[in-house]
Amino acid sequence: MKYKKAGPPITRRLVRVRRADFTLKYHEDFGIGNFSPERIEEDIWDSRDQERFQDSVVKSLEEYKSLVSALGPNTVPLERFASAVSSASFQGLDDGELAERVRAFARELGGEPLPVTVTAFIDGLSIDESPLAISDRSHLRRPTPEDTAECLVVDEHGGFKFPLGDTWFRVVGDFVFDAVYTGSAQVEFLRKVEALRLFRVGGVASNRYTIRSRHSFGGGTLSGGGRYSRFTYTLSRSDVVSLNTFLRDIVPLLPDPLHLDEGTTEREIAYTRYRDGLFQVGPSERAITSAITALEALFLKTEPELTRRLAQRVSVFLRVLGTQVDAQRTYENVSKGYKIRSIFIHGGSLKARDRPEADSLAAVLLEYARECALAFFQLATKKDDLLSQLDRAMIEPASVNDLVASLGAVVYR
Repeated sequence: MKYKKAGPPITRRLVRVRRADFTLKYHEDFGIGNFSPERIEEDIWDSRDQERFQDSVVKSLEEYKSLVSALGPNTVPLERFASAVSSASFQGLDDGELAERVRAFARELGGEPLPVTVTAFIDGLSIDESPLAISDRSHLRRPTPEDTAECLVVDEHGGFKFPLGDTWFRVVGDFVFDAVYTGSAQVEFLRKVEALRLFRVGGVASNRYTIRSRHSFGGGTLSGGGRYSRFTYTLSRSDVVSLNTFLRDIVPLLPDPLHLDEGTTEREIAYTRYRDGLFQVGPSERAITSAITALEALFLKTEPELTRRLAQRVSVFLRVLGTQVDAQRTYENVSKGYKIRSIFIHGGSLKARDRPEADSLAAVLLEYARECALAFFQLATKKDDLLSQLDRAMIEPASVNDLVASLGAVVYR
């Protein structure tokens, strides 16, 4: 306020156009963002004058110097905080907003978590009613026109924005995390996306999401590579309780999603192959091959008669697990899938008359891969011990009790 009285800050005219973001494509309503552009003009603080204010006024304050002394070499958060408060003050900052910003910054300096909100455009799952509250911090909803709006800055050279790729989506998700820094909240969000792929067979993906928080290193909009899947599922209100407990218990078991492809355990390898199967494009042989190789990672070692061993072990495992009670049908489906995988991996392809059956088989085998990978994330029994239990259960009926005991640890199936 003193700076303003001494000499008004230098301003410049900012012109923006609020318009529909046509790179956001909602499956259920292509016209949701079809509204007329709106021109917005306002005076903003010139960035060079604001920088002079920071250097000549703010950094000379005793309060600022005392914080610099306390923080030592790590003054970047302080500089960002002071700049953000100054910029907000130019627009008009009341005492309540100022107090909230100060409290948040104090918690950040103390290494305490702050709320981080992630708003994501999600594909691969739908909801039958909106909004759908999974928990008090996780909500799924249908988009509003505001979700699909963007602002384009206009100057003497025209308008420009950083280009983002097309993003297809079926639902908007709002998630809140308590995190010491925004990066850890991002990891937890991506873990939740991975878990949603295991709740049911669905190529769940968030190809664009925005992170917002009071952290000095605030966040922004992140756009992925555009993963799309033909495998989707729908959530209803009856799923809320089971999904909430599923996410609460399964998310911590999953590996770091930013380094998932580097996983070396059988469950990590199986999951990445299952995930790859969800997003395969082209003929169903691709998805079938990914599903079969996921099962191979869990149930095979270097041994003869791979087709028969894989089909036997998967069928017994899922029968005892209780998810696929018709072991003979499971055996036949895995055997067919392994044959298709062998043809495809050696450069062959199916005949046209066999494609409808392969299309149906792909979804079935991905369900087997999902159930098995999900179970292995919950199992404490080592792979070699489990395979021994499976093989003994095939020839000694009494030995199935050991397998039943091992699979008793699997809560989510």
